[in-house]
Amino acid sequence: MLQSRNILAGKYYVNNARNIAREVLEIDDNAVIFITYHLDTGATAGIPSKCMKQHFTHWADHEATLSEIARLQDLKMQTSEFAKVV
Repeated sequence: MLQSRNILAGKYYVNNARNIAREVLEIDDNAVIFITYHLDTGATAGIPSKCMKQHFTHWADHEATLSEIARLQDLKMQTSEFAKVV
């Protein structure tokens, strides 16, 4: 479990069991606004969501590693390039 003080805007956090990452867009004393990505496809799971900071710290297994972030960004680029072609 993460400590709430370790959650920062602009960072990605991973839930291994669900194979998803959440990018934190905004954070305040009580809540986190984030967008969810599937780690196997890079696809977003929709519009930004909001949850209590305490829930987010229990949900996240760890901050995303550099290799997880690079892979996710590569998948996101591939997805956006595919969308332009279609």
